[in-house]
Amino acid sequence: MVNRWRILFSLILLSVLWVSPALAISVQAVADRDRVAAGGSLQLELRVAGRPDADPDFSPLQRDWDILTRSQSSQLQIINSSISRSVIYKLTLMPKKTGTVIIPAVCFGSDCTIPLPIEVASSPRSGKADSSPLLLEADITPQQVVAQEQLLLKVRLLRRIDLISGQLTEPQPGGVTAVVKKLGDARSYETRRNGQIYKVIERDYAIFPQGSGTLIIPALQFDGTVADGSTRFDPFSRQGQRVRRKTQPLQVEVLPLPTDLDQRPWIPATTLRLQDDWQQQVPQFVVGEPVTRTLRLIVGGVLSAQLPILQLHLPDGFKGYPDQPYREDQLSRGGITGVLEQKIALVPTRPGHYQLPAIDLDWWDVTAGKWQSAHLDAISIDVAAAAGAVVGKLPVVAPPAAEQNLPVVTEESLTKSVAATNGSMSPRSGFWPWLSLGLAAGWLLTALLWFRRHHFQPGREVRVEVVPPDEKVARNLVIQSAQKNQPQATRQMLLQWCPILYPELSTGAYERFLSAADPSLRGQLEALDRSLYGSVSEIWSGEALAEMIKNWQKEEGVNKKGELPDLYL
Repeated sequence: MVNRWRILFSLILLSVLWVSPALAISVQAVADRDRVAAGGSLQLELRVAGRPDADPDFSPLQRDWDILTRSQSSQLQIINSSISRSVIYKLTLMPKKTGTVIIPAVCFGSDCTIPLPIEVASSPRSGKADSSPLLLEADITPQQVVAQEQLLLKVRLLRRIDLISGQLTEPQPGGVTAVVKKLGDARSYETRRNGQIYKVIERDYAIFPQGSGTLIIPALQFDGTVADGSTRFDPFSRQGQRVRRKTQPLQVEVLPLPTDLDQRPWIPATTLRLQDDWQQQVPQFVVGEPVTRTLRLIVGGVLSAQLPILQLHLPDGFKGYPDQPYREDQLSRGGITGVLEQKIALVPTRPGHYQLPAIDLDWWDVTAGKWQSAHLDAISIDVAAAAGAVVGKLPVVAPPAAEQNLPVVTEESLTKSVAATNGSMSPRSGFWPWLSLGLAAGWLLTALLWFRRHHFQPGREVRVEVVPPDEKVARNLVIQSAQKNQPQATRQMLLQWCPILYPELSTGAYERFLSAADPSLRGQLEALDRSLYGSVSEIWSGEALAEMIKNWQKEEGVNKKGELPDLYL
């Protein structure tokens, strides 16, 4: 029942307010202080009694003041049937300049407040500035750099008071396009200034100007809240006072690139190290087997994205399959260290002795202001032939003795046969032993005559007939391995088949076959190599290669008039 009366009373009250005539309007502006230091703040209250024509217009305030916070509260009073309504707007203002700064009139439609003069004192530039309870500093080194050289910016906030909250702006360079990298999290420590102990929060940045000219670091700004419970409006408030501090703008002269750059990569660094895992110990090489070489480039003061990919010049008889380079930026208080790690799978294609060329990389020493060179010595390596590789012909396996309808001769059976023969030779054996002895003597005499004829006649060349290997058998082995999707076995069978196709070549038969292949076949062979030595593992299918090998026909070289045959060394 009570709730019903309360609801009824509220409805009656709202109807009275709605139909009641407009009350007298009164607007007033009140500041909690008339003096403030640069970087300090004050509280402004706009008190409105009655119902104004419109909401307040704060745009005139924003010309000389920053509005940090704003809030609004309403109050309704009914005294002896007299109704009063008031609204209070609370603003936290911070001056944009020093001297006498006017808080302009704030209008609510046709009703406006009276302007208020505020004295804003500039921050002292004498030694007293160092005794301020809150300081913001920034410095940058060096003062002159070349394009893309690293700059180090340090920003420090020093305080002897408790901060409730705060926010520091990030550097936004101008004048020259630049890349800004924050060097880890902020660090905290304590320091002493003019006998006073300050708590310090320090941030470090690395800045890389991308062109020449004047690089400008605008003033950095800190906005915070410090504890202050002595305001006129609320003496028990612990919400705090808003403060602001700014650094001085900084400038750096950025010089253009050296005139003698030519075709060298541009690496402006403090230090540079070039590492190779083969310099200490060279691995063993076998034809067709990949060996990975790892090169590392560690550069101080340069982003890893700026480091160039190292170019390897491989001798004939080697193929290279580079992996995707790994890049990393290592952060420290001293700046950024760029790391580039490059892995290359090297595959020898023929046996022999080789030399991998030396590697030289020029870089610009920003400390000395001159060119330096990193060097890796040349590497001598020996490549062994693949195990079981065919040179000249394929091995021929003799059929079993049972298929030849011949007895199997073993050491045991041979011993028994000789013993039986010796035991059977007796005076009763007749002329058979003597016949065997005569035949043996005749065989020995024939061998002596042949040896004298072929080895003691000057100028006579001995010719040995070599049975050519079976090309069809070798081709079928390649086809079968490809049909079974076995990339390693297919590669080995190709290395055995190609020397049969080109018996006139002592080495490089596979390269000759690859150069003579049409684009489709060459693409399948390169896909086979990628599956074996590439950086990305992929499932290899050999059906297409098997079909192409099955239909492949060797093109007989016809030397046309006016053309020269290929030269093979």
